Amino acid sequence: MNDIDYKVLKIIYRNDSKAKIKLIQQKLNQYGYENVPYSTIDSCIERLNEQNLVVWEKYHPIELTAKGENYAKELIRHTQLLEVLLYKELDLTTEEAHNESEKFNLLFSCKTINKICEKYDHPEQCPCGEEILNSSNCFCQKEFSE
Repeated sequence: MNDIDYKVLKIIYRNDSKAKIKLIQQKLNQYGYENVPYSTIDSCIERLNEQNLVVWEKYHPIELTAKGENYAKELIRHTQLLEVLLYKELDLTTEEAHNESEKFNLLFSCKTINKICEKYDHPEQCPCGEEILNSSNCFCQKEFSE
């Protein structure tokens, strides 16, 4: 998965598991992806649709599938646990840890993320105050180990 796909999946998840392309474009702007054309977002949605992470018909809201919702939760969990690591080990500020964890969370395996979770005794909140999503296993390891 590439970074923009992750951001789009996260946007849809955080918007009650459905969103329209215009909202996705606005939220991408907030993430620093300025003026992303609709065609790029369309391509992203098509990739997510091919992986059965979303259901989408043109001109209708994009909705997460159950698989997509689980995958989004796990990727957000990865980010949150990396945030804990950066905050505690490198003494980054809450904001720095949050921003940095967003940049490279897709680079770590589920095994490594689970070790971070264990190291910090399964934290319930990340430094920025969000609840860390619970996961008894790593969804991405099972479904996306390609």
